[in-house]
Amino acid sequence: MDITGVDIIVRVGGLEVLRSPRAEVVSRRRAVITRAEVELPDPDGSVRVALALGQSVSLGFGYRGGPMQQFTGTVDGFRPAGPDAVAVLAAGQELALSRTTITESFHGEPADAVARRILSRSGLAVAAVEIPDVTLPHMVFATVPLWRAVRQLAESIQRGHGHDLSRHALWLGADGLRWSAGDEPGPLYTVATGENLINHEVATTPGALAEVESVLLAGLAHSMPFRLEDARRGVSGQFRAQEVRHVLTPGGNRTFIRYGADHGWG
Repeated sequence: MDITGVDIIVRVGGLEVLRSPRAEVVSRRRAVITRAEVELPDPDGSVRVALALGQSVSLGFGYRGGPMQQFTGTVDGFRPAGPDAVAVLAAGQELALSRTTITESFHGEPADAVARRILSRSGLAVAAVEIPDVTLPHMVFATVPLWRAVRQLAESIQRGHGHDLSRHALWLGADGLRWSAGDEPGPLYTVATGENLINHEVATTPGALAEVESVLLAGLAHSMPFRLEDARRGVSGQFRAQEVRHVLTPGGNRTFIRYGADHGWG
């Protein structure tokens, strides 16, 4: 499929749709689950009939010859998108961290080992657990979702050992799950005046996030560092993307990046 120069591939359940009026993917450092919405042409209603909650969704887009943005997830909703289209709402693979529960107790085990055991229950690869090297005398999880078990573990480390995990986040990166205060590995994207910068709204209050609008930067996700060169506002530096929203429409393809105060995941 092609939206103004961008190649797009959309599969929902057993359907492969050859064009999409609009698509959006949103990833936030403060939210565990990535979200996507894609509109499918449906003039006769047959597409909506074929769709069902729980179906698999894959969405890929990018400029020809460049990096592709990839999203894989599960249908968790629908909405009308005008008289001749239906919008599919989807949650990313991180949904397993919400839908899978753990009931287990640990005694005298390293926090890193406990964290990896929790995350592995999701069925997703575990790429990095970067937390203090402490041993937990006793830890019990009583049928709680995996993401909540990680939060419970973090609170135990902070209260029992005095460590600050407020800047840690939990996310699914390109090579697996990461629980870290660090960055998502990847190429360093640059947004610059005269190249791809469209708009830049600076933060006006302490703790708020600034927002950059650029042409489509397929492949960029939250927690990845990017470089900003805004000659008009005199901003030059490297920042961590706190939120990334890719929006594709016939009127233009944009990436919106929010950056600034880092509060981990909430």
